[in-house]
Amino acid sequence: MRFIKPNFKNSILNVSTTIAEFLGCNDLEDVKRVKILQKSLSKQYKNVVYINLDGLGLFPLKSNLTKDQFLYKNIKKTITSVFPSTTTNATTVLRCANYPSKNVMFGWSMYFKELDRVVAVYTGKDEYSGEPIDMSKIEDIIKISPYTDRTNTDYQINIISPPYITMEKGKNYHYKTNDEMFSQLDEICKKDGKQFIYCYNENPDCTMHEYGVNSNKAKEIINYLNEKIENFVKNNKNTLVIITPDHGQTDIDEYIEIYKDKPLLDTLKVPIYLEPRAFAFQVKEGQEQNFLHEMKKYKKDIKLYRSQELINKNYFGTKTDKLSYLGDYIGVVKNYNKIVLFKENSHRYKGHHTGLSKREMLLPLIIIEN
Repeated sequence: MRFIKPNFKNSILNVSTTIAEFLGCNDLEDVKRVKILQKSLSKQYKNVVYINLDGLGLFPLKSNLTKDQFLYKNIKKTITSVFPSTTTNATTVLRCANYPSKNVMFGWSMYFKELDRVVAVYTGKDEYSGEPIDMSKIEDIIKISPYTDRTNTDYQINIISPPYITMEKGKNYHYKTNDEMFSQLDEICKKDGKQFIYCYNENPDCTMHEYGVNSNKAKEIINYLNEKIENFVKNNKNTLVIITPDHGQTDIDEYIEIYKDKPLLDTLKVPIYLEPRAFAFQVKEGQEQNFLHEMKKYKKDIKLYRSQELINKNYFGTKTDKLSYLGDYIGVVKNYNKIVLFKENSHRYKGHHTGLSKREMLLPLIIIEN
């Protein structure tokens, strides 16, 4: 399986930076802007709508839609995700228009030396014990700055999201159902004046995690989103709609039970963290050779990198001190169909992401002008 490196000339970072520049942000990364998107934005539509459909990479989209369906036929460009190709990391890039290296949201769980804990950053709990964590001790480390908080524009800024996401500036709308989300999109676009909407939907990612990319449930939700977006566009004139996912997904049917490997775990300074298809190791002093020896048994399934090697090759963007949170080594699953289980009660997902395969890394940029 060929790995795909994040392409910071043609990625979700370039999309978010192009939109942020359009909204008057002046503290942006020096990365290439997306010309086809700039051209659409230059037309000064009354409504500019960005929708992040979590997980709807090229592989899930093409597996569940035909070429003549609305989202498929409006793909304008193929772009890459970032690495690790996961929601915490990629959505932060999309929200903030900066490199992954500027944040400490590389994966679902992160080890913070300030707490000496592996923390699930979205839930604020110890990843292994489930104990609530006092996140105030690391709030300066994980603090992010969405570009919607840094605009200089005559567009009203609106954010539509599930209840657990709130941005400091702009008008926040929270939805409980997908139908409610589309009602909110309609409501805002019908308002007087120029409206910008940043909209996040956690599907089809959640559905595919539970049932798999090629499941009937995934086909159902992806076709539902396709139909609702098509109707939304038809009902709202003078509107530009931009759609990307944050990452893709692949079907999973094998589980590497690394939590059972005591000789390997004994070489580690802290528990394994990050994500099931891309995971970080911090090795005890004097145990590196033992660690490398123990990892040989996984060479068929796991490609092992020194973290510094990936940093030097710009997998995370510019170099910052925040990259120290990535540990000593990073393992990436080689196969499409496997994940690593860090603990006995790890969820056995039917679909997942976070790795470097084309199913996880290649994404559609969809642009629809009405």
